[in-house]
Amino acid sequence: MNTTVKNIATPLVAGAFIISASTGLMIFFDFEPGIVEPVHEWMSWVLVSGALLHVLVNWRAFKGYLQRVTGKAFIVGAASIALLSLYPWVEEGEDGRKKAVKSLEKASLVSVSGVLDTDVEQMLAKLSGNGVEVMGPESTLEEIAVQNDIEKKELFGIIFE
Repeated sequence: MNTTVKNIATPLVAGAFIISASTGLMIFFDFEPGIVEPVHEWMSWVLVSGALLHVLVNWRAFKGYLQRVTGKAFIVGAASIALLSLYPWVEEGEDGRKKAVKSLEKASLVSVSGVLDTDVEQMLAKLSGNGVEVMGPESTLEEIAVQNDIEKKELFGIIFE
């Protein structure tokens, strides 16, 4: 294979791994300043691409690893973990944070103002100031997001800022 590709594959994987691993750890520990999450997501694509390129460039050596029991065990183990990660281990509503967010999404603006211990009129003014139209204080956050064609996450950002 082209020597330029060979000279690029390993450093590409190493660099993408460093970025993906460090941002992944930041996300794990809920430390997400700046654009940590999107950088992590996009660098993961670079890491996957680089890893595939690395395997192609080093195909002969890779085949050699697959002839050994340890090589097969690592590949089967990694594939098993990837497949098991698709299984819904936590039932809907078991995770307290998810349950709280789902409850808030279905709550009216009046209820949310009570949770935040703020005046509903102040919340309406804050939303209006950010270009979000609200039919009335009894509208749920879910309804407000749909009516304004915005993500619920963005709506939460406005309300909780």
